[in-house]
Amino acid sequence: MKKVYFIFLFFTLYFAANAQQSIFEIMDREDISFDKAQELAKKYFDSTGTGQGSGYKQYERWKFERKFHLDENGIFINPAIERERYLKAAENISQTLSPLATYTELGPWSWTYTSGWNPGVGRITCIAVYPADTTIIYVSSPGGGIWKSVNSGTTWQPLTDNISSYMNIFHLAIDPLNSNIVYAAINGGGVIKTINGGTTWAATGGGPSGTKKILIDPSNTNIIFATSNAGIHKSVNAGASWTNVHNVAGKEDIEFMPGNVSVMYASGTGSATIAAVYRSADAGTTWNPVAVADGITNFGRTLLGVSAADPSVVYAVQANGSIFGRMYRSDNAAVSFTTTVIGVPASSTNYFGYTGNGTTGQATYDMGITVNPFDANEVHIAGIICWKSVNAGNSFTQMTVWSYPNGTGYNHADVHGLEWVGKTMYSCSDGGVYKSVDNADNWINLSTGLGIRQFYRFATAKTDAEVMSGGAQDNGTVARTNAGVWRDWLGADGMDCIIDPNNAAVFIGTSQNGSIYKTTNGGLWYGNLTNPATGNWVTPLAWHPTNSLIVYGGWNAIYKSVNGGGLWTNISTSLTTGGNLDCLKIAPSDDNYIYASRGASLFVTADGGTNWTTYTLSATISSIEVKHNNPSKVWVTTTSGSNNVQVSTNAGATFTAINTGLPAIAARSVVVDDTPDEGIYVGMNIGVYYKDLVNTSWVSVATGLPLVAVNEIEISKLANKLRVATYGRGIWEAPLISNSTLPVKWLSLNGERKNNNVLLFWQTAGQNTDVTFVIQRSTDGIHFTDLGTLNAGTANSYNYIDQQPGVKNVFTE
Repeated sequence: MKKVYFIFLFFTLYFAANAQQSIFEIMDREDISFDKAQELAKKYFDSTGTGQGSGYKQYERWKFERKFHLDENGIFINPAIERERYLKAAENISQTLSPLATYTELGPWSWTYTSGWNPGVGRITCIAVYPADTTIIYVSSPGGGIWKSVNSGTTWQPLTDNISSYMNIFHLAIDPLNSNIVYAAINGGGVIKTINGGTTWAATGGGPSGTKKILIDPSNTNIIFATSNAGIHKSVNAGASWTNVHNVAGKEDIEFMPGNVSVMYASGTGSATIAAVYRSADAGTTWNPVAVADGITNFGRTLLGVSAADPSVVYAVQANGSIFGRMYRSDNAAVSFTTTVIGVPASSTNYFGYTGNGTTGQATYDMGITVNPFDANEVHIAGIICWKSVNAGNSFTQMTVWSYPNGTGYNHADVHGLEWVGKTMYSCSDGGVYKSVDNADNWINLSTGLGIRQFYRFATAKTDAEVMSGGAQDNGTVARTNAGVWRDWLGADGMDCIIDPNNAAVFIGTSQNGSIYKTTNGGLWYGNLTNPATGNWVTPLAWHPTNSLIVYGGWNAIYKSVNGGGLWTNISTSLTTGGNLDCLKIAPSDDNYIYASRGASLFVTADGGTNWTTYTLSATISSIEVKHNNPSKVWVTTTSGSNNVQVSTNAGATFTAINTGLPAIAARSVVVDDTPDEGIYVGMNIGVYYKDLVNTSWVSVATGLPLVAVNEIEISKLANKLRVATYGRGIWEAPLISNSTLPVKWLSLNGERKNNNVLLFWQTAGQNTDVTFVIQRSTDGIHFTDLGTLNAGTANSYNYIDQQPGVKNVFTE
């Protein structure tokens, strides 16, 4: 009896372990609150640990971004809803300051290695190459949207900059008969489609949510399959409607048998009750599991590879948790499989690790497989790095190294896909797009021109108008020199960074959780500093406004260094419980005033840290700004859709909301100009906005900024520019606003023409502070010519002789 009880307990534990959702499944859930997701994540990591390959890094990224997309109950807000809120607010917000008020993109569009260790341009999750004309390439970015090249990756064009809900893309598929028809899977959302090469996009009808892969029938391109956590979906009318043809969870990969679309294969993450691989012999109508008895003996995440060289050959590569599990091969179209190699780190066969003998990996996050279409025995797989087999998957040779420089081909770490098109193999990773024309012996970087860097934080120098530095997801920290050249000077995930107020060549940067580094020569090399504790995913830093030796950091408490970051002293011992800090700001006019936040709690000291006062706001604080000459006047932004911008005149004791007119979405960053008009700039999930003491209605700063999240904004007084760090489209700048450049608020504007004599007359409101109006003329609405300058306080009409009376469309400002 005792033995029976032991066996029952074993199976109870086994099924409980398999029933536990993976961290990626938890992150995909939209039916639970943010707090509940964090609770489930804690239980998950309590059982798995938080080391390399556990998914903890990806979870921390998700947690940081997720908090900006929650309603008042902590439930995820779909990006489409946020876009509707943005468009509703835009109806009443002036969108144009003047023809000159436009954003300029600053990059980076490439990487230049100096002293980091894994440079790249940004994360790419899918590459789609048109087989009939391989000069046509589309790529997807989870933050930078969809990009297209028509010259084999030499140059790139963004396609979705003006649709905020289409900026987070996971997968792409090109119609094999028409390169202008492309389907794209929104990360966590539905499927969208273009029929004109990416000029316009529209949602397909009732498609699956959280699509992992899209597969188009080459013999009838109206038939499309899509995999998701809900199974396999099929459309027979080019995406107009969808049907779930395999309602079994966890599907990810799907393939046709080359030359025979009636035979199909699908795979994903299996369990004790769900197979890792399924097969269909009737064009996807019914699906049968490839069971343990058929050779697929384990249940880890599984991807598939096929080759036109031998249509009966199918490979299945499988993870064992986060490391390499098994490689299977079938020679009978997936009726049965044979294991060709088992992952054993001690035998150097952990092909998903940093090295073959490593004991960690990230197979739950990055994984890929492709087979040579001309040789079915040559199979390539990837995880953190790329591997190649020329003996039917029985053994693999390492083809890349994740760090740079190295003795083999560099392909940025964390590969999400491998694709063979003709005789060229492509790789997409957390650092961009690469190709090989010699079977992976050498790699060519195709990423130059992709402005997709996902910045968390950045800083602009006070003593040099051109210098700045920023930390970005997956691609470390970059510095911009006074010549406008970007240098990659740190690796890992780049986080907060600050620049010496007196020396534009001295930066301090961080990687995830507050590891800290310093360069004194503009990023040519760096040295490690000792962080006093472990901090948040993004750990806040602040330099003293004028003293180069005094630096502050917010880990589990606020620390101060008086020797440039070498040694640290805790100046807020009362704040060491309750979690790590989110934001940190030193008052520019009085360094005794320090503001910090954790969640919705604001911590304030007026005596340099001896005494602290805690205030509680209505939502999580996302940034803090202090008036340049009044340490008691402070602004905050919050992650709430309401009260997302607030101001206090009594050092945080009370706040007043000043967000009327702004979109009901999260605000991420606030800066205030040190002018008498007190110009306030706010960066949000979508857009950057401005108001001041005279012009009390919010306006857009300028035109041309992609509709993507803005993580931080800063003012460069030397350049007279507002700098904007986006989460997916790099860094941009626009001219600072002054009252002389504020938009005219028209009550009416009319014109009369008699022959070539034109009379303009108008009524305006809110222009009492303007000195002049400049009348400009254009025939295309883009290029303007000055006609005259008028007194703004008195003029309400203007008469001029039109030298081109035959031109019918004339735009006048």
